[in-house]
Amino acid sequence: MTLVEALLVLMVLSASMLAAPRVGQLFSQRTTVRQDSDVVLRSLRLARETALARRCSVTVRWKSVRNEDGETRTVVDMVATPGIYSDGADAFGPAALPGASTWMTDPIELHPDVSVRANASSIVFDPTGIANRDLELKVYRDSESIDVYVQAASGNIYQNASP
Repeated sequence: MTLVEALLVLMVLSASMLAAPRVGQLFSQRTTVRQDSDVVLRSLRLARETALARRCSVTVRWKSVRNEDGETRTVVDMVATPGIYSDGADAFGPAALPGASTWMTDPIELHPDVSVRANASSIVFDPTGIANRDLELKVYRDSESIDVYVQAASGNIYQNASP
């Protein structure tokens, strides 16, 4: 092996080490947005299925809250009416902090860098699975976003990724 070949190998290795964190951040960013949009999508689908199966109204809400560490995060919560899983107390509470849930699990916190923008702060599925409104919800981080839609008349729920 010559000195030129050794230097060439070192240059290639150092260039790949410099690029690795950027590629890792890009993958992490895409995974977080996709994972969090999937959480929102699954929450909406579970709420609709529960409304149909239990013959009750189920509300899905999302709200920005500050956790114990001082981070602001978007939280997804589901409430069934009448309170088939608990006493019906509000999970967000008067101080808008996550607490004991009114449903099967505690409120779900999304990644702190992921935000949600929607045309409403909640949606209600009635016992027939129909939603109370059309919903357009965007889960985003930086330049990547995934749109989640609910059609009120049919209760259909789907998502589209945008570049």
